[in-house]
This record gives sequence, C-alpha cells and structure tokens, in this order.
Amino acid sequence: MQILTVLCLGLVLSRSLSEAELGVIGDISDETFEMLISGGYKPKSNRLSRHVVSIRTHNYVRHRGDNHFCSGVLVSSRAVLTAAHCLTDRYKASMNPRGIRVVFAHITRLADYEDADTRFVDRLVVHPEYERYKKNDLAVLRLAERIPSSNHDVLPLLLRKMANVTYGDTCVTLGWGQIYQHGPYSDELLYLDVIIRPPSLCQKHDGSFTSDHYVCTEPVGEGQTCAGDMGGPLLCNGALLGLIGGHQGCAGGKAMKFVSFLYYKDWITTTIKSLSDCGFRVSISRVFLTPFLLILVN
Repeated sequence: MQILTVLCLGLVLSRSLSEAELGVIGDISDETFEMLISGGYKPKSNRLSRHVVSIRTHNYVRHRGDNHFCSGVLVSSRAVLTAAHCLTDRYKASMNPRGIRVVFAHITRLADYEDADTRFVDRLVVHPEYERYKKNDLAVLRLAERIPSSNHDVLPLLLRKMANVTYGDTCVTLGWGQIYQHGPYSDELLYLDVIIRPPSLCQKHDGSFTSDHYVCTEPVGEGQTCAGDMGGPLLCNGALLGLIGGHQGCAGGKAMKFVSFLYYKDWITTTIKSLSDCGFRVSISRVFLTPFLLILVN
C-alpha cells in the first residue's frame, strides 16, 4: 500500500474571517448611488468583462451584491486569480474557501443572477511567501464546478498569451471598487485606462516598488483603484500583464503599481495544475484527515 502525502492548501488549517471585514457596506446604501470610481468610465463594449468575476462572501446582508469584497480574473474554467490580502487576515490566516461565492457573466454587481452564474469555492492557495500589502500578493481559487464553455458571457484568459507592450502604451484595469475611500462600491463594472511607465516613476512615489515584482503605470486623468477593485486585472491588448494588489489608497495619483503576471507566471500555472491534480486524486482515493496533513491512500 502506497501512502502519498498531498499538501492541498485550503482543505486544512483554514480559518473563517467575518463578513464585516470583507467589504460589506454598512452605513451608506448602495441603492443611492450609480457612481463611478474616480476617473473610471463605462465602456461601449463589455468584451473584457468576460474575464472578470465578483468575489463575495457566501450570503448577502440586505440585497444581492452587498457581499462583494474583491474582484478576480478567470484564468481557466475552474480557476480564479486574485489578491491574497482579499482572502487573509492580518495574521495571514485564510478564509474558509467554502464561505466564498464567485459570480460571473454580470457587469452589474447588484443585479439578480441565476444559480448557473455563480460557483462556490472548494480550494484556495495563497502564495507561500506572501507578506500582507508588501509582496507576493497572489492567491488562486478553485471553483467547485467548472464553468461550461457554452456560456458566451464568460471567457477565461489564456495564460500562454503574452502582453507585448512598451513604455507609453495604454492598457486597462477594471473592477467594482469603491468610488472613494470608505465609500460605496460601484454597481456597474468600471474601466480605468493606465499608461505603462518606467519603474523610476513608481520608485519615486513608493519606496517598496521593485521592477521585477511589479508593473508601473500612470493613470489617465485622476483615476485610482480602490477597495473592491483588488484582485482585478491589468489587461494589455487582451493579455494579462498584472493584477491589482498590495496596499493602494483611493486618491488619484501619478503612479499605480500592479503585481507582475510575467514574474509570477510559473507559480500561477503550477498552482492551477496542482489544484487540478489534487482534485483528481481526491476523487479516486480514500481520504483521511489529520489535524496537519491530508493523507491519500491508494
């Protein structure tokens, strides 16, 4: 009999966070706003929205959508890439993945949705060297069920497609974030154009910026990402170049940094594959849980 020890993060040592800490709006009603993040806009085409999902707690408080707390990028029919700080507390303890709901194929956060447009999460993996708001701010969610390819409002990003950009090129980021710090979240998915800039611009404004780990951009106008946008993508010519992560204020500024997809590509693809393999082994094996390990007996 062969004993295989598999480290399937998310099955063990997961701890829940309270819904109140995850972006649920309390004092200001969403229904009184139709607002936009500063500098954001509604596009003529929502083609890019097919790649983006709304990450929420399991249950809403007063109406659907008020439990949204972060955005995410669909990178396969069953995997979502997002920011690690969305899913962990200050002690780096992870949420219970089974308390997370992912909604896709909707550009309006507060709209009703069918059960077919939502998935629960059964695994989550946080980057092993993640430091809150400082570096390696990445996590991968595995959906409990695949999203069928027949849904034409949803399209996973092809990770093998590389963004070919140079300084001065314009890219776009998008999300349902707060329209100002501590304010209500946008109801509609909003876009913000940013210009790719040399690392020196971000280093001037942020001493923690490193050119390997991040992509430096300058927002067009006075736009800025905010809470609720975290985990959303930086897209250039239809390819993923970065992810909204780290600690960024909501005030407009001259520099914005994104977690570099190219730098973390190997970790992301390896993690997605390991989650897929882990799920396969669990389905064909007898499972024994100890307080510290998941041991599979073949």
